[in-house]
Amino acid sequence: MNTPRETPVISVVVPFFRSEEHITACVESLLSSRDELNENVELLFVDNAAPDRSVQLLRRYEEVTLLREDRPGAYAARNAALRVARAPLVAFTDADCAVDPGWLRAIRTGFTDPVVGVLLGHVRYPPDASRVLRLLCAYENTKTEYVLGLPTAYHFAYCNNMAVRASIFEEIGLFEEWQRAGDTELVHRLAARRPDLCLAFRPEMEVTHLEFRLARERARRLSLYTSTNSKIASFRELSLRQRLGVLWRMASASESDPSGFRG
Repeated sequence: MNTPRETPVISVVVPFFRSEEHITACVESLLSSRDELNENVELLFVDNAAPDRSVQLLRRYEEVTLLREDRPGAYAARNAALRVARAPLVAFTDADCAVDPGWLRAIRTGFTDPVVGVLLGHVRYPPDASRVLRLLCAYENTKTEYVLGLPTAYHFAYCNNMAVRASIFEEIGLFEEWQRAGDTELVHRLAARRPDLCLAFRPEMEVTHLEFRLARERARRLSLYTSTNSKIASFRELSLRQRLGVLWRMASASESDPSGFRG
């Protein structure tokens, strides 16, 4: 099912650096999702000069294609994989994430609409994450869906749960090799060059971000993106009124779902 002679339907790109703690869970989840899809998928893991045992752990899996990129940064590593990826669809996640079994199927189905150029999915945190982090998670997912109803200036992206048509990279180029926000820059470049293609949110495309347990840890990471986003001339942050609109949507969704918010 994953032989070099077959053209894969999806190439999955995963950069890694210090990922020893979670990388096995990441691979196992991708293999389960591939088996559920039951189509040929290539798994491209890119060693960004990892100083730990991540490479040794990955060598246990013959299904994984192991690449190396010595230039520092996740976007440089992703670009290295994009140069050899063979599928018409490219999916991205991180080595500290575990995808749901239906993740690849959700991606495959999401691109049946020809106007969809980029897909973003639903991100969760582990079951033992703090309640405040789960609330933050609900806010993040609601915000993603909310901004897609706004002008493209407010759009953003995240490579821990994202898929892109390979033809887009061929047409507009690879990621900017910034420390952060290369994914958001890509969707803004795409909006400028190909306004006929859209960015879509697909809730069924789910990953669990294994790294975080506390809201302050995640909030600290999110705050780092604000300064990088300012490098994108076309990007606009949400106003206070718009952020309140996200909270209102989140509260409404929670009231309509007796099981509570998804986190």
